[in-house]
Amino acid sequence: MIAWILLTLIVLVWAAWLFSGVFKGSNRKLLYVGMLLACSFLGLFIYFNMGAHSELEQLSKKHESFAELSLVELAEKAQQQEITALEFLTELRLRSELDPENKEKWLQLGQIFLRFGELDEADQAFVRAIDLEPTDASRLQVAQYFLESDDPAAYQRADRHIGLVLMEQPNHEGALLMQGVNQFKQQNYQGAIDYWQRLLEMRDPESQSAQLMREQIARAEHQLKLQQTNNIRVFVDNLSELPLEKFSKAFVLVRSYAGGPPVAVRSVALSELNDGVLLTPGDVMLPDVELWQAEDVIVEVRLSVEGIAQPGSGDRFGRTELLNKLTPGEQFHIEINQTVN
Repeated sequence: MIAWILLTLIVLVWAAWLFSGVFKGSNRKLLYVGMLLACSFLGLFIYFNMGAHSELEQLSKKHESFAELSLVELAEKAQQQEITALEFLTELRLRSELDPENKEKWLQLGQIFLRFGELDEADQAFVRAIDLEPTDASRLQVAQYFLESDDPAAYQRADRHIGLVLMEQPNHEGALLMQGVNQFKQQNYQGAIDYWQRLLEMRDPESQSAQLMREQIARAEHQLKLQQTNNIRVFVDNLSELPLEKFSKAFVLVRSYAGGPPVAVRSVALSELNDGVLLTPGDVMLPDVELWQAEDVIVEVRLSVEGIAQPGSGDRFGRTELLNKLTPGEQFHIEINQTVN
């Protein structure tokens, strides 16, 4: 609506300038008053007839109809698709803005956004709550909400809030504990061990809490050992003899000897070939296939000219002989000596 009014004003001002030789003195003042009235009426016409007024009326009616429902009841209606997610989220924002100094409402809003997978909106709501009570406890409370989410992207949000606490207080016990949990959830087991070890050093060695810390550290060490062996490592033996400047990316693959799509694929920068490439069960491409159970396979390394998974003309590759099965921790040395035509 404002854009329409501004456009109309520009047109009318231009017209007044164009006819400035005709309208003088009191006539010119009368013209400008007429312009102002015309713009006002035009703005009102657009407001009531181009949908803006109607949309506001609908929003107001929906807000009135939701007034008796709690946030939990609204969430249930949204999950049962009795109301749309957009209507639900709009109502939540409206309620929070009507009571902007209520920390608990912003926390509730953030938690509901999390349930709907809206991480950015959740973080914004949580930050509003923290602004109302800027304490370490508030930040760790928000971090806990993110840690309870099933979305791995939420753990990075938790990392930021915990990190801000540790920046001010490096020995904050609650933050160290939570950051260890956060790193464990992100499968950074060495990071979890480091944080929990710092916390253990501050505890009485004979205390129950110290014993619990030792158990958590042992659990992380076990997972780290599994992570370090739950892979195969692939080396290119003739790497120094290859014209790497002609290629843009490398692919390490496990293929069925009988053909078909690859069982597992990892794409890496050419520089990563120097230390060998790890390929793990997380690189499996086929559904319901376990890397260590796949039979009659070959391991292949391909240098790609175009940098795409599909083989292209000029790509160079090498592969192993037929393998019955892959064994965790196994290493393969491959010579790249073939070209894709």
